[in-house]
Amino acid sequence: MRLALFGTVGAGKSSLSDAISKSTGFEIFPEPVDNNPYFDDYYNDMKAYVFRMQVWMLTARSKQLTSASSLTNVIFDRSIIEDPIFVRVSRRLGLLNGTDYNTYNDFFEEVVLKSLGERANFDLVVYLRVDTKKAIERIHERGRVQELGTDHAYWEILNEEYEAFYEKHKNKFNFLVIDANSDNLSKKLNAILKKMNEMK
Repeated sequence: MRLALFGTVGAGKSSLSDAISKSTGFEIFPEPVDNNPYFDDYYNDMKAYVFRMQVWMLTARSKQLTSASSLTNVIFDRSIIEDPIFVRVSRRLGLLNGTDYNTYNDFFEEVVLKSLGERANFDLVVYLRVDTKKAIERIHERGRVQELGTDHAYWEILNEEYEAFYEKHKNKFNFLVIDANSDNLSKKLNAILKKMNEMK
């Protein structure tokens, strides 16, 4: 089974993917942050680095899908379908000009998705729906320095775009919506495992 966790920053994807992996033995493909050469620069100057950041992330996630192509059971701690959400946020905030925005989307649709084919499909997409306030609390608890100085408006718009994506595509993907405001990890895990068992 190819499982993707879907949700804004601070939704609790990493904790939940670890819990699912421990329960099922599925291999995790984590968010490619630690080796991202643009991560620090991006959070220091989003407008200057946004295009390079998004192209790098898109490439990294494409590589993950290729690496996972021969595996049976995998978890993607954020998937490639979410990348355009971040690009949309950057466009709304004026961080990305129209030319770069259109170039990115054309490349995503015409090159990336078509070249990946079935590898970009997921058996189950778990939407961790969370209030922005709760997500920000978790961002501060995690204490990743680069994220702490980001304006509240960014997180608010990002969460809005996640919800908009879900509403637009809820019939295209096999979504399971989970209330991620709860800190009860076991409850969320059990709901996902139940759904996975029903799909066998």
